[in-house]
Amino acid sequence: MTHEETSLAVSPAVSNDQLKQTALAVAEALKAATPNDSGQPIANTGGGSHHRALPEELRKRFIDVRAAMFTRGIYDPVLVRFDTATVPQAPLSEIAEQLATVAAAI
Repeated sequence: MTHEETSLAVSPAVSNDQLKQTALAVAEALKAATPNDSGQPIANTGGGSHHRALPEELRKRFIDVRAAMFTRGIYDPVLVRFDTATVPQAPLSEIAEQLATVAAAI
């Protein structure tokens, strides 16, 4: 499946259950992609998420899930720290855990 076929941000008709399942899958993929994560915030990156060395498809899926959550009024300050330039970015392990926690509450 390509990113365009699974994009949640494009489809506001996605059900909460679909969003929850997709968010949990993305959280698991983030956990699997970060075996050597230090668990420390990432400072001085200039923002953006390309420096994280994630597969592009996974990076886009996370951003789509976060956007779909935001359109439903679900905002989490840890998830914003995936690609912020204003504060140190959260480590991927923290983002993955928080995404799973937020998804479980949907």
